[in-house]
Amino acid sequence: MSYKVIWNEDARYELKEMDRQVASRIVGKVENHLVKSPTDLGVELRGQFAGLYRYRVGKWRLIYSIEPRTETILILRVEHRNSAYD
Repeated sequence: MSYKVIWNEDARYELKEMDRQVASRIVGKVENHLVKSPTDLGVELRGQFAGLYRYRVGKWRLIYSIEPRTETILILRVEHRNSAYD
């Protein structure tokens, strides 16, 4: 089973602003790995981010939600680990 990925406007903007090589690596990890098992590969967040997940790609964090009925992953943010949870 493979999930469909939707990139939020903010996440798209964040990808455009970073180095192309890094952005390409992040997109590749999402399209080749995360789509296969988003609940197992990601870490469920707590506190104010409860219900969301994070996925680590090097020093970068992807914050996303999962819609299991439609098998969709919504990527909300792509941030450096120092500012991902601000």
